Amino acid sequence: MTDRCFCTIITRSHVGWALALATSLRQWDTDLPFVILITDVDAWVPDALKGMQGIEVVHMKDVAPVSVGAQLAAKYAQESDVLRWTMKPVLMAYLHQRYEKVMYGDCDLHFFADPVFLWEQLDEADMLLSPHWRSGKASVDRDNFDMLFTEGLYNGGFVAAHRNATEPLRRWAENCLEVCVKDTTKGQYVDQTHLNILPVYYDRVYPLRHRGCNVANWNMVECVRSGGPNGEVLINGSFPIVFIHFTRSMIDGIVSGMDPLLMPHLEILRDRLLAGGFGTDIIAASHERLRVEREAANPGWGRRIGSAVKRIARVK
Repeated sequence: MTDRCFCTIITRSHVGWALALATSLRQWDTDLPFVILITDVDAWVPDALKGMQGIEVVHMKDVAPVSVGAQLAAKYAQESDVLRWTMKPVLMAYLHQRYEKVMYGDCDLHFFADPVFLWEQLDEADMLLSPHWRSGKASVDRDNFDMLFTEGLYNGGFVAAHRNATEPLRRWAENCLEVCVKDTTKGQYVDQTHLNILPVYYDRVYPLRHRGCNVANWNMVECVRSGGPNGEVLINGSFPIVFIHFTRSMIDGIVSGMDPLLMPHLEILRDRLLAGGFGTDIIAASHERLRVEREAANPGWGRRIGSAVKRIARVK
């Protein structure tokens, strides 16, 4: 019987993303229990997941009795995004009834190296929080520096907790019940800024120090990508990539050429999404978004390119 479990929270439209995340994790642990909370249906199990060993689907009715889950469900019933964000500590507490160690990850994470060391760190820590690693120098990247104070020191897309973390998880959930808004004038950014206080108020709540965890476009300054001797991508010259956070802006940054070394990783995600039933080629979709943005920023761009092509054709 395993003592660990990974979980994510989605709406029904993102089943393919959850399945791709599970696939990435099971490269190293084929028996890892993987739990998916689907918040916008009452009792539906996707066909793609039926019969898959070790993948469990739960619904709001299952987790709501835990902690302040029922109150959160009632307060944010009409706010789909907020409901998903605030249910993270509730889902983790629910799973601690069966598992000693629980990791939560947004469904747009994808793993590229064995995370066994993270499970091992939960022998010494009650909770692990993932720093954004935005620029720590105001003079280098002021926008990302400022966001440390308005959107949080830690990223809510990955949190790991031992069963001993009952109190910090409950505090996180209760604070989400009180306030879960985007209000930079008060330093509030949904569930995420509530994580700032946990290492201060609770012992054994620690930041992850491995820079290959939660690689994203917001940490390009502090987590420099470079090619390793065997063709791998290293962070700051020494950390292998453990997992990448493929937000839309991250995908667009890779496709646009701002983060080119990560294109092979994005292609792996794209292929697994398509194999898992997600009907969109995320790379092609990004190319289209970027094209539309270019034309919106420079409306005459498309016409000028067309005229240039015609002139070239005439010359030939």
